[in-house]
Amino acid sequence: MTARPDAPSPAGNPPKPTIAIAAAAVGALLLGLAPIAGLVEPDLAAAFPSWPLLLVLAVLPPALALLFGQRDRPGTAAAVLIAPAVLAPARIVLDLQLVVDAGLAARPELLLPNTLDPLRPATGVWLLIAGHVATVVAGVLAFRGREPGDSGADSGSRRQGLLAGVLCASVVAAVGALMTPFSSDDPYLLPRAAVDSPVVVLVGGLLLALAVPCVGGFVAGSADPDVARGGLLGLALAIAGVAVPPVFAAAVVDALHFEAGPVLMVLAAVALAVLALPAGRIPSDAEAGELLLPTLSRLLTTAGVLALIAGVLFVLAALTPQLEMPSYLSQPPLYSARMLWPAGLVLAGLGITVLVPGLALLVRPVLTVAWSVLPLVAAAVLDTVFTAVQGAGATAEIGAWAAGVGVLVGIAAAIVAALAGGVERDDVDLTENEVNRTVLALSAVAGVLGALSLVLPVIVAPGYTPPGVFSDFSTTSWGLVAALTAVIGAALLAPRCRPARASALLCGGGVVVAVRVLELPLTAARAEGSGPGLGLWAGIAALVMFACTAVVAARARAEKAFVDA
Repeated sequence: MTARPDAPSPAGNPPKPTIAIAAAAVGALLLGLAPIAGLVEPDLAAAFPSWPLLLVLAVLPPALALLFGQRDRPGTAAAVLIAPAVLAPARIVLDLQLVVDAGLAARPELLLPNTLDPLRPATGVWLLIAGHVATVVAGVLAFRGREPGDSGADSGSRRQGLLAGVLCASVVAAVGALMTPFSSDDPYLLPRAAVDSPVVVLVGGLLLALAVPCVGGFVAGSADPDVARGGLLGLALAIAGVAVPPVFAAAVVDALHFEAGPVLMVLAAVALAVLALPAGRIPSDAEAGELLLPTLSRLLTTAGVLALIAGVLFVLAALTPQLEMPSYLSQPPLYSARMLWPAGLVLAGLGITVLVPGLALLVRPVLTVAWSVLPLVAAAVLDTVFTAVQGAGATAEIGAWAAGVGVLVGIAAAIVAALAGGVERDDVDLTENEVNRTVLALSAVAGVLGALSLVLPVIVAPGYTPPGVFSDFSTTSWGLVAALTAVIGAALLAPRCRPARASALLCGGGVVVAVRVLELPLTAARAEGSGPGLGLWAGIAALVMFACTAVVAARARAEKAFVDA
């Protein structure tokens, strides 16, 4: 009797993601057909016959996933589809500019404007959006259907340097996504950097710049080599799908010229594809017992360096002009730029502290919360810059660019610091870790007060309405949302953490609130008759509560050590 092959174990390879691949293929077909169907009315052709290029770029992820599936690597096949799905919402927002005002889209691969008359969206626009939606569906199906494969490797390990390399390449791609896609001699085709673009393109560019390092950190930190390899290949192809069309257009259209942004993205995509090769190699038995992930000290060093760079960029932003007005307009005082100083000094100080071996583990949780001071401050500065650029024809200067890049680097620092925390917890017995009820109660009060300090105005003045989370929502409000999320997250997580880490998280929440409180003394001159608002008093109370709760959490550690002794 012929022996029947053993059934795969629960930890074995998942089934082939056939439905996900089919959904991705449908999405690719829709993206390729969109230029043929016509994107606007009256109909305008692309700057070059682009549909073959767009179709190939869109088909590559499902084709690669199908190839891995046929080679019995379903985990890798599923992972290939995840990154394009995460980047697809940002691409949907970018494509919505074709609905709002196609003449300002600057998408030569889709259409070449030759008139100032209004353009109406046609069938092709909806095919583009439907294609991206199908890509999202494919990614969701692939993610839900994947399971860790039996790689034979240590479940918490990755190769040294992989995470650092992926994050560096991802940040380069994110910066490139915010830069000018190409230059143009055509008066009807006006490419701009994200900061100078219409609001829809700006939001889409920011979403794209945030999504790339997030996906890179997720897949590079996976314990499954199949997910790491497939995820990095999918991310490389997704970045190429955005960057290659403007590069190709600059190469074949005489009126268009290369710019650095898409070129940086293409180079980052190549780097990620190269990193995918060692990422998917299954280690030998001898290697499996070693620490293959960047060691904890290396992760901490990377987080510290990134935080230091982010802080230095913010100090540079504070020292240099953020805005250049046209010659016929006077330079307005940019009061929000004064907040760049405390944010930059906080991140630079945390970066230096994380680089000190004896303090790194204690300070690391602070960084995972305090990074949010960067978007809190930068959003207000960039809001003013965007308004001046779009309303008065001003030009964004190096200070604005430094602040924008600093936010991205700070996000990367927080991601690496969080990954370092995961590695640290792998070596700690958490079975006896209990929720301290006193810390829980005090932390809840601190979190509520901290949230109020960010929701309520810190400055009030006659005729002055500051941007908020629930009213007058603007670019500045996104920074408030980021800080609000970080403060509430710290308050919720602290009671469940080890005492020292809980104390550090609470200190991080206090740092964010302290920067918020500084808004009054540093920017009160922006409005005549200004005074303290309810947000200031809530912030001061929250700062006191965060400090007291951090002390209580630290004392809980000392008491536990005394009892154990």
